[in-house]
Amino acid sequence: MSHTAESFKQTQYAFAAHIRDPENQKAPDNIESRRMAIYRDLFFNNINGTLKNAFPVIRTLFTEEKWLAMVRDFMIKHQCRTPLFVEIAREFIAYLEAERSAQDDPPFLTELAHYEWVELALKIAEPDFYVTPLVETEDRLALSFTQSPLAWLLVYRFPVHQISPDNQPEQAMEPPVCLLVHRNANDEVKFIELNPVSARLLELLDQGKSGYEAVTEIAEAMQHPNPEVVTQGARQMIDDWVNRGILLKQHA
Repeated sequence: MSHTAESFKQTQYAFAAHIRDPENQKAPDNIESRRMAIYRDLFFNNINGTLKNAFPVIRTLFTEEKWLAMVRDFMIKHQCRTPLFVEIAREFIAYLEAERSAQDDPPFLTELAHYEWVELALKIAEPDFYVTPLVETEDRLALSFTQSPLAWLLVYRFPVHQISPDNQPEQAMEPPVCLLVHRNANDEVKFIELNPVSARLLELLDQGKSGYEAVTEIAEAMQHPNPEVVTQGARQMIDDWVNRGILLKQHA
C-alpha cells in the first residue's frame, strides 16, 4: 500500500471515530472544522431520527438529555454491520442486549425495543399475504397447518403492549405475555394477546401436529376435566387463524 493510500485510510478511521465520539476522538487535521461539524450533525441527526421513528414509546420514557445520551452511546459502542438505515433499529436492539450498561434503565427496555421493532420488520417483510380457505366439510382438527411468515408468536416477560410513561412495570409477569403479531390483507400490522393455551396450540400446529394431536397434548397437560371444551375452542381458533391468514393449510 502506498503512503498516500495509507494516509487516506488513516484519515477515514479518524473521521469515523470522531463522528462517533466527538468529545473523545480528535477530528482529522486535514478536514475543515466547519465541514466536520456539518458531517457530525448530519450523522447524529440521521441516527437520532431513525431511532425516534422506530421506537416512539421508548422515546417518551426518557428525557431529551437522556435520550440523546443513549443515541450517542449507541454510536460509540456499537459496530453496525449493515449500511441500510432500515436495519438500524435491529442494530439498536443488539446494542441494548449486549453493550448498554446504564443502571437506571427500566428492566423492560430490551423487550419493549423488540416489540416496537417487530411492527417495522413485518411492514417491510417480503412475503405476500395470502389465505388458504377451508371448505365447510373439512375437519379442522385433522388437517396440517404452518404458521404464515407474516405471523409471529412473541413471548415477553413484561406487558410491552401496555407500557407508557404512566405505566412502567418493575416486575416481570407470571405467566409471561404471549402476543401474536401479523400483517393482514391491507398491509396493516395487528397485535393479538393470546392466553398460554392458545399460544401453545399455535406452537404445536406450527410444529406439524394435527389439531387432534395438539388438543390431546394440551388437555393432558392441563388435566382438563372436559377435553371436549378444549377441542371446541381449538376448532374456533383454527378457523379464525386461517381466515386471518395466520395459519396456512398444508396440502397433502
